[in-house]
Amino acid sequence: MSRFLAELNKRLLVMDGAMGTQLMERGIRPEDCFDAVNLKRPEIVLEVHRAYIKAGADIIETNTFGANRQKLADYQLEKKVKEINVAAAQLARQAAGTPGFVCGSIGPLGKMLEPLGEVTFDQAYEAFAEQAKALAEGGADVVSVETISDLQEMRAAVIAVKTVTKLPVIASLTYDAGEKTVYGTIPEVAVAVLEPLGIDVIAANCSTGPEGMIKVAKRLLSVADIPVMVMPNAGIPELVGNQAIYKMTPEKFGKFAKQFADLGVRIVGGCCGTNPEHIKAIKSQLKTSNIQIKTKGNIQGPNTRFASRTKVVELTAGKPLLVGERINPTGRPVFQEEIRAGKTRIMRQEAEDQSKAKADLLDVNVSVPDTSESDNMAKAVRTIQSVSPLPLSVDSPNRFALEAGLKQCCGRALLNSVNGKRESLESVLPLAKKYGAAIIALALDEKGLPHTADERVRIAERIVLSAVEKGINRADIFVDCLVMTAGVGIHACLETLKAIPLVKEQLGVKTILGISNVSHGMPERAKLNSLYLQLALTYGLDAAIVDVTDKKLRVTSNGSREGLLEAFKAEVDRQRRLGKPGEKKREAVVKNIRLSSYQDIRRAVINGDAELVGELVNQALAKKLKPQKVIDQGLIPGMETVGKKFSKKEFFLPQVIEAAEAMRRGFELCKEKLPKGKSKSAGKVLLATVKGDIHDIGKNIVKMLLENHGFVVVDLGKDVPPETIIAAAKKERPNVIALSALLTTTMVEMGIVKEELDKAGLKIPLLVGGAVVTKGYADRIGAVYSLDAVGAVALAKRIIKVI
Repeated sequence: MSRFLAELNKRLLVMDGAMGTQLMERGIRPEDCFDAVNLKRPEIVLEVHRAYIKAGADIIETNTFGANRQKLADYQLEKKVKEINVAAAQLARQAAGTPGFVCGSIGPLGKMLEPLGEVTFDQAYEAFAEQAKALAEGGADVVSVETISDLQEMRAAVIAVKTVTKLPVIASLTYDAGEKTVYGTIPEVAVAVLEPLGIDVIAANCSTGPEGMIKVAKRLLSVADIPVMVMPNAGIPELVGNQAIYKMTPEKFGKFAKQFADLGVRIVGGCCGTNPEHIKAIKSQLKTSNIQIKTKGNIQGPNTRFASRTKVVELTAGKPLLVGERINPTGRPVFQEEIRAGKTRIMRQEAEDQSKAKADLLDVNVSVPDTSESDNMAKAVRTIQSVSPLPLSVDSPNRFALEAGLKQCCGRALLNSVNGKRESLESVLPLAKKYGAAIIALALDEKGLPHTADERVRIAERIVLSAVEKGINRADIFVDCLVMTAGVGIHACLETLKAIPLVKEQLGVKTILGISNVSHGMPERAKLNSLYLQLALTYGLDAAIVDVTDKKLRVTSNGSREGLLEAFKAEVDRQRRLGKPGEKKREAVVKNIRLSSYQDIRRAVINGDAELVGELVNQALAKKLKPQKVIDQGLIPGMETVGKKFSKKEFFLPQVIEAAEAMRRGFELCKEKLPKGKSKSAGKVLLATVKGDIHDIGKNIVKMLLENHGFVVVDLGKDVPPETIIAAAKKERPNVIALSALLTTTMVEMGIVKEELDKAGLKIPLLVGGAVVTKGYADRIGAVYSLDAVGAVALAKRIIKVI
């Protein structure tokens, strides 16, 4: 155990406070690059660190929040990643000394990951790995991946840190007032996904003041088996003069720290707006005597958890976990052809149908001969996650396809599967450990399928021991004792059932069965599947891979084991005597796409189905419907509905971006058919992120949505000085100027732009927004305020309509 974790087991620890504002008080500007100060003015960084040590901080964070390749490229410093991070860790060590702890700070990349953005999982992984290695080399004791909103980005970062270093990891997401990230992730999901990845502390930071973070902390503590950390802001900033001020006093902040400690939080620190005085107040409030900490529960308990980006599914005693089997092209030629063609209609439909039928997980198998299964799997996982809120089971005999699916799976998956062959144990189990997945262990090896229950148990034992040796928890292992078709004999089916309780009792793991195999080649499969499932449940089966859409399937035992066994035997005998050909696997239902009204296009936009939008718009244009009408009555109303759902917190950022991409597909098709010069513009918007601010994710989303609604957007980029905005305004004569800022320190640039517009006599409405911007500030400078990107589009339309 590391020195850091050993000390955390003994007492509460205090993290330091904000770095950026402290640097600015010492004359450093955001546009100078805070991370570069470690090289250019190290004495200033050292001074800040020492102030926090003097205030009582046990942990000093390195000045490296933005010191990753992606962000440093904005300052042409991408080749200085190692130098900056090593220097930062050494400066923090110099201040903290031997007794203190150095925490390597890793912030977000500043760009969205695919499919919502252009950064791939591998690119994110490499950027985080590069930074983490440098921090470790510089002497960090622990790493904190912090202020992350996107769970997928957090997964890439944690996996990178765990792979390239041996340092303990703190994983800290940022939640809004509704206790969700802007991507819709709740605290319970964060725990379910990140704990299995091997993090050591789960945390929340930034975004809200301590009042809002108390609710998040309670939710984290209720489900986490590891320590919890919080680093709230010093309240909500208020504008005083031309400066954003956090007004929460150190005394009040310290009292909240005591509340956190009383709840069971193990590390308390400060984020935006905090300074050494706030940390001193925390230290004076917290008890540092030995305390009892929460330990992990029974590892053989029934609390195995799976998760998607927004939903947790927990295995509970007495209720079998149902894994939907329908996303599988085996024996389904129509589905196979669709996968070959790169289309997704069937898998989307199967995902929707199984979700409605109350599956717990969705199994994803896209093995089709003569195709790239890794590409198929990555695309399938992305598609299904856009349709269904359910966690996934990634299913393939190909380890490369498994890894492709696990990378794209934004959640905690079930890996289907590993077997007793040496090759499988050596190649697949490490994937499960790396990506935090639970596993299905198939009780077969090089000799093939065993004949007896005892042989199944012995193979399963070998897999389980190998998995445990690689760090996989027994609670996350589901053994499939493998059932063969009853058509070749009942004896083998009964041996499978006998193995279920033996596996559970002797190995302390869960069990699962691919139920439909029992009826393979039989004339009436549904009845046999249902009887065998009910029978398996009496033996203690924990989970089943089944066709959840089959209305004849019973998922509770209907009668005694003896009665069910006799019924099963009788049904097998009856079907054998029928002499009918075996029932084929139910083929996918491919619904004909027929445009009936503009409402069809609206629904496809709302569902974020770009493929369907393209088909429907093409049909509309083939019917000679006017392209502008398709835009005005189909595409735009669909996106407006998405905006309303986003405002009501029914939709989150992923759904907005998916809908926007779907709308863009239709918009481009319509644009091609519009006569040149006849394209109807909603107006022109001049867009920029203000001087000193290099954050442009929000601005880019606004741009995408504006363009999809027919606006002409002149994007000036990020870190744009007022004089450049004024010059562009004179040249372009836009209907609206829209400005974005993420930092309290750069927000004031919006007021300067407004003053310069007035001086130049330009009566152009100013629309402002960003994480720190408030309506009060907008009112004060004479601008219009938008809470989010969707709202910005609606406001731009309203402004233009008025003028």
